[in-house]
Amino acid sequence: MIKTSAQQRPLSRKLLLLGALPAVVMFIVLMVFFTSARLADARKDLADSGQLLADSLAPALEYAVVSGNTEALEQILSQSLRRSKTDWIRVTDVMGEQIGFVANGPVNLEAKHQDYYVYESEILQQPLEMSAGRTAEWFEPDYGFGGGSLRVGTVEVGVDVDVLTNRRHDILWTSIAVGVSLLIFTILIINHYLGTILAPIRDLAGRIGKLTGGDYRERPLNTHQTSREVVEIEEQLNQLASHLVDLKTARDQTVAASEHAREKAEAANQAKSEFLATMSHELRTPLNGVLGMVDLIQEEPLTHRQRDYLNTARQSTEDLLTVIGDILDYSRVDSGTLQLENQEFDLKQLISNCTATFRHMSEQQGLALNLTFYGDWPDNPRVIGDPARLRQVLACLIDNAIKFTGDGFINIQAGSFPLEENCVILNCTVSDSGSGIPSERLPDIFNSFEQLDGGNSRLYGGTGLGLSLVQRLVELMGGHIQVETDLGKGSSFRFELPFELANPGVRTAPAAPAAREPVDKVSHALVVEDNPVNQRVATAMLTRLGFQADSANNGKEALEKVTSNHAGYDIILMDCQMPVMDGYEATRYIREWEKSNGQTGTPIIALTADVLPGTERTCLESGMNDYIAKPVRKENLRETLSRWIKL
Repeated sequence: MIKTSAQQRPLSRKLLLLGALPAVVMFIVLMVFFTSARLADARKDLADSGQLLADSLAPALEYAVVSGNTEALEQILSQSLRRSKTDWIRVTDVMGEQIGFVANGPVNLEAKHQDYYVYESEILQQPLEMSAGRTAEWFEPDYGFGGGSLRVGTVEVGVDVDVLTNRRHDILWTSIAVGVSLLIFTILIINHYLGTILAPIRDLAGRIGKLTGGDYRERPLNTHQTSREVVEIEEQLNQLASHLVDLKTARDQTVAASEHAREKAEAANQAKSEFLATMSHELRTPLNGVLGMVDLIQEEPLTHRQRDYLNTARQSTEDLLTVIGDILDYSRVDSGTLQLENQEFDLKQLISNCTATFRHMSEQQGLALNLTFYGDWPDNPRVIGDPARLRQVLACLIDNAIKFTGDGFINIQAGSFPLEENCVILNCTVSDSGSGIPSERLPDIFNSFEQLDGGNSRLYGGTGLGLSLVQRLVELMGGHIQVETDLGKGSSFRFELPFELANPGVRTAPAAPAAREPVDKVSHALVVEDNPVNQRVATAMLTRLGFQADSANNGKEALEKVTSNHAGYDIILMDCQMPVMDGYEATRYIREWEKSNGQTGTPIIALTADVLPGTERTCLESGMNDYIAKPVRKENLRETLSRWIKL
C-alpha cells in the first residue's frame, strides 16, 4: 500500500485553491483600485469642501470687513464653523492683520500648515455696476473709480489632518470588511460546488478501494447527478470488476488444481518415504540375520575355502547395505529431509582412519594407497561438522578410484587452509592412475544412475548413485566438488569444505554415562525381537559377549518378563517395529513400572532396521537410552553395551 506523503495535498484543497486564488487576486486588485479611488475622492472632497467654504465666505464677509463691523464678522464666522467640518476660520486684512478668528478648540497658528489643511480665499470689494439710465454725473470713473475688484482681506479655513486620516481608516476598514465578506462568500460557493464535483470522485476512489479489497460487485450507474466523464469511468470500473471476477474464478480454479497437485505430490512423496522406510526395514531385517550368522560362523574353525566363501558372502551383503544406504540418502537429499549432524571431531584422524579402512582392499588389487597432508594444519585439528557424511564422501571417492583403477596408485591429498579467525577450508583430492573419463562424459558423471559403461556389457558394478550423492552431500555441507581427468592416465576428484574450529575447552558430545556393575558378576540381557533369525543372532552375540540372555517376541511379552523377573535385567535390546505391542509403547510401560516401584531405570537400547531421520530422536523421547541400526555387528554391539554396563 502506497503511503501518502506530506507533500501530496488532497484534490479538494487543490481545487479550492484553484477556485479561490483568482478570487483572492481579484479581491486584492479591486481592493487596491477602489480603495485608492475612494481615498483620492475623499482627499478631493475634503479639499473641495474646504475651498468651497472659503470661497463662499469671502463674498459674505466683504461688507463686514469693509465696514469694520466686527460683530457681524464674528457672527458669520461662528455660523459657518458650526455648520461645517472645519476646525477654525481666520480673517485678515490686506496688511495681514487678524481681524476675525473662530475655532472649535485651541489652535497653534504657528504650526498650522503641519497640523491642518489650510484653504484660502481673498475677500474682494466688487465694483458697483451703474445702470444705463443714470443721471448722476459725479459718480463717474473720471473721479478716480475703476471697473476692477479691490482686495480688502483674506479668509483662511483650517481643517485638521486627522479628519482625512480618520476618513482614510474608515474607507480602508470598510473596504476590507466588504472584500473579506465577498471573499468568504465566494469561497463558500466554490466549496459548495467542489462538493458536488468531488463527491463522484470520492465515490470512485471508494469503489477502487473495494475492488482492491476483493469486492467485485458491479454497481448501477448514476447518470443524473454526475458528469459524463464520471459515468464513463464507472462503466469502465464495472467492466474491470467483471474481468476481475473472471480472473478470480480462473485463479481459484488454478489454485485448486495446484493444491490438488501438491497434495498428490505430497502423498506420492509420503508414499515413497513410507515405501523406502518399509523396504529399508524389510531388507535390513534379513540382512541382519545374514551378517550376524556370518560373524558367528567366522569365529568357528574353518578351512581356507570356507572362510573365503564367507568373506565373499559378507562383502556382498555389505555392498547390498551400501546400495540401500545410498538410495535412502539420495531420497532424503532429494526431498530436503536429510539433516546434517553438528558435532566435534578430529578432522585429520577421520581422514586417516577412513583411508586405512581401504588399505587392505587396495593391496589385494595391487594398488598403492598414499595419504599426504599439506597446508597449514592447526595443532588441534578438531572441527564442528558431520563426521559421518564427510567419511561417506571420502569413502565413496576412494572406493570409486579403487574400482576403476586396474594398476598403479591412488593418492589422497588433504590440505587445511585458514579462512577466518575460527574457520578452515579442507581441500581434499583423490586421484588415481586408472583409465580416466572421456571429456564428452564429464557433464554426466554426477547424474543419478549414470555409469561410464552402460548396457549389459559394462565392466563395473554399482548403481551409479555414488558420485551423484557425493556431489549433493558436498553442496549440502557448503562446499563444491570438481573433476579433472586425462583419458588413459587417470582422474582426480577434488572437493572443498568449510569447517568451524572447535573450542578446545568445550566438548559438544555429551559425557558417557557411568557403566553399571552386573548383578552377581553375570550380566543378564533381554532381547525383544519378533524376527526369529534376528532373535537368535542377537542372543548368540550376547552369549559370546558373556551375557545370560532371555528373549521375547513382542513388547507385551517383554513387559511381562521385566515385571515378573525379580532378579531384573542389566540391559534390554528393544526392537521398535513389532506386532501386539511395539518397542516404543513397551518402553513407556517399563519406565512407568520402574518409576512406580522405585527402581533404577534399566538401559534400553533400540535395535531397529528403521534408519530414517527422526527415528533415533523418537527412540530417545520414548525413554530408550541408546540406538543401534540393523544390521548389527558384534563390535558395534560391544561398543554400545560398554557405555552402559561393564563387560
